[in-house]
This record gives sequence, C-alpha cells and structure tokens, in this order.
Amino acid sequence: MELTPCRNPLRGHLRPPSDKSVTHRAILFSALAPGACVIEHPLIAADTLSSRHVVESLGVTVRAEQDRWILQSPGPQGWSKPQDVLDCGNSGTTMRLAMGVLAAGSGRYQLSGDDSLSARPMERVARPLRSMGIAVETQDGHAPVTVQGGVHHGTTYVMPVASAQVKSAILLAAVTALGATRVQEPYPTRDYTERMLRAMGAQVQHQEGFITVEPSSLHLVDTMVPGDPSSAAFWAALAALTPGSDLTLREMSISPRRMGFYRLLQAMGAMVTTERKGAEGDVGDIRVSPGQLAGVTVLPEDIPDMIDEVPLLALVATQAQGETVISGAHELRVKESDRIAATVKNLRALGARIEEREDGMVIHGPTRLHGASVEAAGDHRMAMMLAVAAAVADGPVFLEGAQHVAISYPDFFTQYHQWTQGQPFAS
Repeated sequence: MELTPCRNPLRGHLRPPSDKSVTHRAILFSALAPGACVIEHPLIAADTLSSRHVVESLGVTVRAEQDRWILQSPGPQGWSKPQDVLDCGNSGTTMRLAMGVLAAGSGRYQLSGDDSLSARPMERVARPLRSMGIAVETQDGHAPVTVQGGVHHGTTYVMPVASAQVKSAILLAAVTALGATRVQEPYPTRDYTERMLRAMGAQVQHQEGFITVEPSSLHLVDTMVPGDPSSAAFWAALAALTPGSDLTLREMSISPRRMGFYRLLQAMGAMVTTERKGAEGDVGDIRVSPGQLAGVTVLPEDIPDMIDEVPLLALVATQAQGETVISGAHELRVKESDRIAATVKNLRALGARIEEREDGMVIHGPTRLHGASVEAAGDHRMAMMLAVAAAVADGPVFLEGAQHVAISYPDFFTQYHQWTQGQPFAS
C-alpha cells in the first residue's frame, strides 16, 4: 500500500473501535456460568472472533443483533466436547485466557493458532496452572496447548513478568479451584479481569500486595464495551503531530491501567485532557491537540499501562526535541512481532535516529522522516504505527502488510483515507 504525506488537521469527534480487552473477556467469561448475557458494542475483529469461536465450540450460542451480541451459556457442567482443535487464530489473549477458563471443565481440550501465535511463549501460563494441579501440555513451550480440566487447588504465585494475560489465566482458574489463590505482579497491569469477575460474583481482593481470589459461584452479567485506548492512540498521535488539530475521542475506556500512552503524550508537551462521563465507571472523552514536544524517559513501571503503544510513542519521539529513552519493555520481543526490532528497523528506514536496546530503545529527535519501503512484520499495531509515520514523512511510504489491521481495527484504513482526502473527521 502506498501512503503519502498528509497534514490535514484532525478535528471533531471520533468514537474508536470498542475495547478489544473488554470484548475478549466478556466473551470468554460467558462460558463460566449458565444463563444469558448481552455484550453491547462488541469489537468485531479477527482477534475477538477467535474468542467467540472458542466459546461457541464449548456450546455457548451467540446471536448477533444491531451492535450487540446475546450469549446463552450452558456453564461448565454443560459444555460440549469440541469436535476439533480450538483455533485461536492470531490471538494471544484468546489462547492464554482460555487456558484458565478450560480448567473449569472436565474434558481434554487442545488450543492451536496461526504461525505467529505458535511462536509466542505459553509456558508462562502453563507453569502457574500446573502449580494448581491442572494438567497443561505445550510443545516446546509453545502452541499447540492441551488443557485437562478437572479438580484443582489454589496456589500462591509471584509473577516474574508483568502480564495481564498471565494474571487473568490464573485468576480464571482460581474461581473454580479448591482453596484461595494469591497472585503478585511486579507492576500493576490492566485490571479488567478482576473487575469483571467481581461483577459476576467472584470474591476478589487486593491484600498486602497480592490479588486474592476465593472459590466462587459466578453468574453472567451484561457488558457495555467502551472505546479502545490502544486503537484510539493512533489518532491521538496524529492529532499531537498535526498543526491545527483538535480531536475528541469519545466514550473511551479511561482506566488508569490503559492511560499510560496518553500520560506520556501529555508529558511530552501535547495538550491532552480527559473528561469522565457519568458519576461512576472508567469511561470518558479524551481531547488531544498539538504542543511543543520534548523527549521523555519511559521507566519499566510505565510499560504495562502502554504495552501496545510503545512503538507509537517511539514514532512520536522522532518528532520531539531531545532524547527519549524507553526501558523495561522486554515483553515487546514476544508480541505479534518482535516489536522492538521491528520498530527500530522501520523507523531507521524512514530516517529516524534510533538505537535498539535489549529491553527498549533510545530515540534522538527531532528528525525529518522521508519516504521508504517498510514492513508490518505481520503485526496489526506495527501497520497502524507506520501509517501514522507516513502522514508526517516528507515522501511516499510503501507499506507491506497493511491487511493485518483486521486483527484489531478492520476499518482503520477506511477512516485513514477519508482523513487524508479531507473528509470531516467525525463518527
């Protein structure tokens, strides 16, 4: 795909795609109790459809209506025996959370995925589940993964890596365990799993630095899915980099655990304000406009709150005055691509002064980016970051792998091209 520079201001309002993390959880958690629930505004993308496929294979029925899904679940006691391997596609969230969900069953389940997913580490989930007495098999630490559901017990587990997916798998298995489970994170990660399990009746507490879950009887609840901060971040970056912009991102998830990129964008000098909607809940609007940008230091404790946006922040840093140092981002090595290596390679191709480190990168700005050929490395977020880079470059950018945006944001390039053609930015 050829992308040409664009300096059109981003003005108006945009409701970004619905939150992928919340949609995944609302779908997968529906399998854990009998009854019906409604998901309002689900994200319909390749990743979330993988989660839907898994629960439907277990016997959950999903009826799609206008911008909502109605799910009817038999609960673990009524799960069907899947006829085939449970295909998780490209979705690490689907596979890792399903490993915890399947502990509630009584059968033997196999999870597989595409080549990218099969290269990602699964022992980090298998190990704590085995400590609970759950039989989990991997293939040299990777998918395919086999889970034998059945009786299991609680555990105490200190996580070596901050990962919301690993934490979620343990907590999901904990709900149907014998005895309490305690989990400690090196740094706080997004907490949707804890909040949604509480809403379903689970006993979840934060005590003495541990998340403690007691065995619980769950009931299904309806979920209203807000806008996704990670998908919206690409438009926020464009607004921060494009003179004359004044963009409001509507109905966003503004949980502190999802706002890391926006906090750092503000620290760099962009104008970022947040307005909470309603007396309760973490939903609101985020308004972004340009400012004089300067480099920042991103510490390891900052990474979990912006794990999906680190490459995008690196791009913004190429346009900021001074040095930006990003550290503690080892986890990016095992995402859909090696996001540290792919970010450095692609931004260097565009003329950026950027150094690769084992756990991050150093960016020297500001730099005038030029046209070049770049490659998304099979990674949806890399493709969207490079589209933002193309807009601020001085010449055409030839992007290979643009189709991978379908993983999380199928309409991204439709909206992007509308903006480049000067159409009103509003939805």
